[in-house]
Amino acid sequence: MDYELYYYCFFSVLINGVPSPPFAAEKGLRQGDSMSPFLFAIGMEYLSRCLYELDTIPDFNYHPSCEKLHLSHLMFTDDLLLFARADECSVKLLLQAFTKFSLAFGLSTNMDKSEAYFGGISDKTQVVLLHILGMVSGSIPFRYLGVPLSSKKLTIRKCKPLIDRVTARINGWAAKHLSNAGRMQLIKSVLFGVQTY
Repeated sequence: MDYELYYYCFFSVLINGVPSPPFAAEKGLRQGDSMSPFLFAIGMEYLSRCLYELDTIPDFNYHPSCEKLHLSHLMFTDDLLLFARADECSVKLLLQAFTKFSLAFGLSTNMDKSEAYFGGISDKTQVVLLHILGMVSGSIPFRYLGVPLSSKKLTIRKCKPLIDRVTARINGWAAKHLSNAGRMQLIKSVLFGVQTY
C-alpha cells in the first residue's frame, strides 16, 4: 500500500496584537498572477505604518527632495527603496523601523542584492553610513522596475531600452493573424499589464 505524505504550512495573523487561530495554506498564487501586487500591498501595509511612524520622531529627517511629500519609501513586490537624509540618526531610525517590520513578519533583507545610494556627502560620511547599514555603495543612475532613476531629469536615451522592449513586443504581434480590432485589443491589454507591473 502506498502512502502519500502531505506537508502543510500553518499561518496566523496578528489582528490588533492578538493572533488569529492558525490556518493552513494549501494553495497559493502562481508567479506573475495579477493578484500578487494586491496581496503584496496588503502584506506590506505594516511596513508602511512602521515607516510612517518616523514622521512623529523629531530626530528623523526626510531626504531633502522627499520632505514636502513626507516620502520615506517606495515598494513593489520584492523591491524596496527607502529615503532619508544622509545623517547617522535618520539612517539608524529608518533601519530600526525596517528591522521592526522584519522581526514581526520573519522576513529578512538580502544584503547581497541591497545597495545604498548617496549624493552630496563626503566619502567619510558614506563609509560611516555604509557600516551602519551593512550594505555596499551603488552608483546613480540605477534601474527600478526597468526604469532608470537619476537625480537629474530623465532623457530619452536613458529610457530607450525600455521603449525598445515595448516596441519589440508590438512588432512581434504584427506577424500574428489578427484583425485590426483584435490587434488593438491585444496591444491595450498587454500595455495595461506592463503599466500595472
